[in-house]
Amino acid sequence: MNLKNQAVIDVEVESIDSTDSESIERWYPAAQVQQILGLNKSALQKAIAKLQGIYGLDLKTLRRGGARATEYSRIALDAIELLNSGKFTELRKLVQTAPAATSPSQVSTLTISEYTPALDRRIAELNQNATSTSASLNQNVMQLLAQIATENQAAQQRDADLDTAEINAAQNRGAARALAVFQAEQKAQAEVLAQLRAMKLGGAE
Repeated sequence: MNLKNQAVIDVEVESIDSTDSESIERWYPAAQVQQILGLNKSALQKAIAKLQGIYGLDLKTLRRGGARATEYSRIALDAIELLNSGKFTELRKLVQTAPAATSPSQVSTLTISEYTPALDRRIAELNQNATSTSASLNQNVMQLLAQIATENQAAQQRDADLDTAEINAAQNRGAARALAVFQAEQKAQAEVLAQLRAMKLGGAE
């Protein structure tokens, strides 16, 4: 009876070992992943951050190890390829079917119904941020347009004032020339009259 119980215990231990949470398909060294995807270290880290922050993938599902021993899962490789290719529909499908990494005290996996609200909240936050940024940009654009309109109006007023000043200056120059001509004529007439008087006086003597 004891041997039978012991055999059952051995089978259960073997079953638990075969479902190790870290056996997520296949793992690849970081250098190999960078070569396959054509990404440098910084771009690869940014892609992983997007998969975590936007699509809610657990880091343990995407990466394990550290420093030079860092490895990336096949899920991470496929997800980054879809992300960089802009195939977001296929990426969401991959995310929904991806297994979640489990902690030692939690054997159950994250279900789609639990994952979807988190993704919806993240999408709502991104939309709210985009709306706020758009409103701020629109306000800045309106202020800039108002400033440009004010400056254009001021420039038009300066042009009008300059035209008026030039017209006044031309009129003043014309008036000055006319006055000079009139004074010259008056002077000439005075000289002629003076000569006539002198001639009369001379004839009277």
